[in-house]
Amino acid sequence: MKEFLSVFWNSPTAKSCLLTLALLLVGAGEAFAQQTVRGTVTDESGAPLVGVSVVVESTGRGAVTDAQGNYAIDVPKQGTLVFSFIGMLPYQTTVGGGVTKIDVTLKEDVARLDEVVVIGYGNQRRADVTAAVSQIDGKDLQLAPMTNISQGLAGRMSGLISLQSSGQPGSDQASMTIRGAKSGILYIVDGVPRSINDIDPNDVESVTLLKDGAAVAVYGLEGAGGVMIVTTKRGKQGSMSLTYKGSYGASFNTSYPEFLDGPGYAYWYNKALEMDGKQPIFTAQHVEMMRNGTNGWGNTNWIDEIFGTGTTQQHSVTSTGGSERFNYFASLGYMDQQGNIRNFDYERYNLRANIESQIAPSLRFTLGVSGHVGDRNAPGFAAGGTASSQVASAPWLSIAEQAAYAHPYLPMTYGGLPAASQNNYSNAINPVAARDLSGYSKSQTVAVQTNASLEWDLPWVKGLKLKVMGSYDRSATTSKILSTPYFVMLAQPLTADQTEITYKMASDPRNNANVETGKKTNNLTEGYTQWRRITSQASISYENTFAEKHNVNLIALLETRDYKTNNFSATGKDIPFKELPELGFATQIADNPVGGGSNANRRVGFAFRGQYNYADKYLAEFSGRYDGSYKFFGNVGGKRWGFFPSVSLGWRISEEEFFSSLRGAVDNLKLRASFGSLGDDAGSSAYAYLSTYGIMGTPGVVLGGVGQTGIQTSLVANELLTWERNYSYNVGFDLAMWNGKLGIEFDAFYNYIFDILAPNGGKPASMGGYYPSYVNNNAQDVRGIDVKLTHRNRIGSDFTYGVTVNMTWAKDRWIKYQDSPNTPDYAKHLGHSRYMSMGYIADGLFQSEEEIDNSPYIVGMRPQVGDIRYKDLNGDGVITYDQDRAYIGRGQRPQFNGSVNLNAAWKGIEFDVLLVGAALCDVSLMGTYYNWNEDSTIFTRPFKAGANAPRYLVENSWTPENRNAEYPRLSLTPPNSSNAHSSTFWYRDGKYLRLKSMHLGYSLPKQWISKLRLEKVKVYVEGNNLYTWSGLPEGIDPEWPAVTNGYYPQQRTVVGGLEITF
Repeated sequence: MKEFLSVFWNSPTAKSCLLTLALLLVGAGEAFAQQTVRGTVTDESGAPLVGVSVVVESTGRGAVTDAQGNYAIDVPKQGTLVFSFIGMLPYQTTVGGGVTKIDVTLKEDVARLDEVVVIGYGNQRRADVTAAVSQIDGKDLQLAPMTNISQGLAGRMSGLISLQSSGQPGSDQASMTIRGAKSGILYIVDGVPRSINDIDPNDVESVTLLKDGAAVAVYGLEGAGGVMIVTTKRGKQGSMSLTYKGSYGASFNTSYPEFLDGPGYAYWYNKALEMDGKQPIFTAQHVEMMRNGTNGWGNTNWIDEIFGTGTTQQHSVTSTGGSERFNYFASLGYMDQQGNIRNFDYERYNLRANIESQIAPSLRFTLGVSGHVGDRNAPGFAAGGTASSQVASAPWLSIAEQAAYAHPYLPMTYGGLPAASQNNYSNAINPVAARDLSGYSKSQTVAVQTNASLEWDLPWVKGLKLKVMGSYDRSATTSKILSTPYFVMLAQPLTADQTEITYKMASDPRNNANVETGKKTNNLTEGYTQWRRITSQASISYENTFAEKHNVNLIALLETRDYKTNNFSATGKDIPFKELPELGFATQIADNPVGGGSNANRRVGFAFRGQYNYADKYLAEFSGRYDGSYKFFGNVGGKRWGFFPSVSLGWRISEEEFFSSLRGAVDNLKLRASFGSLGDDAGSSAYAYLSTYGIMGTPGVVLGGVGQTGIQTSLVANELLTWERNYSYNVGFDLAMWNGKLGIEFDAFYNYIFDILAPNGGKPASMGGYYPSYVNNNAQDVRGIDVKLTHRNRIGSDFTYGVTVNMTWAKDRWIKYQDSPNTPDYAKHLGHSRYMSMGYIADGLFQSEEEIDNSPYIVGMRPQVGDIRYKDLNGDGVITYDQDRAYIGRGQRPQFNGSVNLNAAWKGIEFDVLLVGAALCDVSLMGTYYNWNEDSTIFTRPFKAGANAPRYLVENSWTPENRNAEYPRLSLTPPNSSNAHSSTFWYRDGKYLRLKSMHLGYSLPKQWISKLRLEKVKVYVEGNNLYTWSGLPEGIDPEWPAVTNGYYPQQRTVVGGLEITF
């Protein structure tokens, strides 16, 4: 036995066993030598930070700060604690010497190199981004009153061009494009294509803009116009937090032209008659009766009667919390918009719940459910603005248009009925009656959006993940439109010797009220529209680091979408009791009693992305998508399916050794370059690769004396049709200096769009129309720059401030277009922007008859002194429609957009102001109508079609006393006079500067509210569209709509609010 022990003791095995036992004993000692460390984590202002990650380095042990910023964690002696929080610089400290309390102050990561940026189908560290991407935090959307997030994005992101033309409740979304792109923006909400119009702004975590080909290539056929990704809030670890936020305020027109009052109308109408060589109608006695309101006269400001003060209120309750294994975010929202035109309102209810659960060590489940209910109410007439071919017909006489047409010398009522004037289209005009008596248009939309995902971290391969996601979205809209006719007292034409205005009873403009019988035949239409979309995604991803410097991130994804929709409607006439508006009570059959339709489509695509990062210095990304479209012929190779690749490279020069001497000043300097090949099928109608037939509108043949309906070719097939292509190039750099005090993001881009689908025009008549209706033929390009400048700083411990400047310049042009061979060069599309319009080139105003005799003019339209003179572009001595019009103006959508955002905070007081501006654009005072031709409007022609006139137009019109006038001769000649044509004369420089929003808030000190067990109490006041500077005529908004015979302006809104966190 002794011999055995002697041999074993001196053997290597015994020494190994003893060494192992010793290490185990030491380890056990260390395990029991734990100490609990507690403390509070705050920011530089002393405010507690919720959700800070506190981790023991090199272990899996961690904790999260609670609502008061407190934490507690078990730490071994000589352990190291690492504190990290999004937007803050990480901090680490060694625990030793029996220390049990460590309070930490985290500094803001102003350079934000570790900020997580949302990209297509994933996230990426900002320092690693090689594409053109902009992102803002959801809290930036909380600094101005808004009913939808598109209103709050204007000026907040470089590359985003926004234009809001309406302030009507429920229809006041902004029209947005990215970098002047021809294609529309693809909106992604929580990973799924969805509308952003009805998202509660309080639910938004971040908004990301993907701007170049490399960033959007993973979206294939839908990404050519850029992508906007909205990510909603998720839960955070910590105890439950409950927040209420509410606001209430008033809204008014940002601007609207002033129209003539009764006496002013009389003066300028008489002056126009005098200019036409006619006798005046209105007398001094008439004017006196207007002021006194006698003998059927009045002095009504119809604009003020229609546009008043609206109200807006919003309320939301949100709750968030969670643990290491389960997080949640839930919200309830309510919004009510009462328009400043009575009877226009929109009410919306929002619900959202996002849940994340670590259901197993390597399995993560995510569920998102959201929904909204939106109720829209309007009168029987529209609010304003139309591009219909029936601009003068009754259904399109909007309330705003009637307010401009109504004669101001009439009273509101006469003989107990609305007093009405008559325009040149024989419509009886009274906007107040149209608002209050015309019936109603009500609709309710109920929408539900769901998405669920399951992510599995494969335990036997580090960094390998499998993920499946599915979403089901559904929306249903019911509508009810009751058109109630009404009688008016119609003022009869005036004569100079007439002292009393005579009236006769007439129907409203829809002519459904019979004066002779007293019968008022109403109409009731009910409709139902629904759609549903199922989206599925299956992906595999791999992320790992090799040899400490080689970082790889790969993803491959399959995505499918299935969309179906259907609608139907029914109409009945003559409901006996309008208080019981049910179709079953209709006593007459409508002209078109029923209608309906359906549609369905599917999409499938395969996306991939590979990212490589070497030592945080050299960055590369290769991504793309293989996409198919049902719109193109599958039997022709390369037409239905397409591959859209991209590549981007980055070089962080600041990480190079030779740059070390500058690192004290330069935090980050990165160069970027990218190329992407994109596609777009949005311009194609379905099945254009097939010949189609349509039912003839009139009988095609007569058989047995009876006309028979026929069918005829409506489209000649083109089997070679395919998507339009887009080559996107981008170069840029990111610079951060002095610990983030200065930041610069610069990008220059060029997009070449070709194979644009267009009508196959310019063919001779001898071909009889038998050639493909559409071809991939035209081409455009867009070039420009994006710039973002930031400055953030802290002075002392309490005062912080920041400045952000965004600038975007984007210019587009046609570089190939199938114009008719007979088109003059100056009238061809080549070299011109797609936003430009056709028109004559104005050359001032005629000042004498001699000048008219020696100048060309439109045949059959001899102008008068004071009329517009046009240039004879082809030099043939006459002005003709075909040969003397050219592309004019620069379009209303600005080539240059800029903004300046100033913010500051001091001891609970916070201030934010946003100025936005635009330049290199033109606003046309003419109207762009249904056929894309421009024509005169009430804003360019005094007393057009029997309307009132804006004051600026008549006061600055040409008269013998005002020969250097801004506007043409004051006249009542018919609308087909030479001044009514679209020309450069009616274009104005559209540059403007707008005080877009201002926010002033105060958070009560914590020592005041802690006794009430409140975490935060904030009061604030804010407003948007507060003031606008422009060179346009007084009252004209630079973002007004293209058809301007009356419109619903943007709103200036001022609200007060309260935010409480429990």
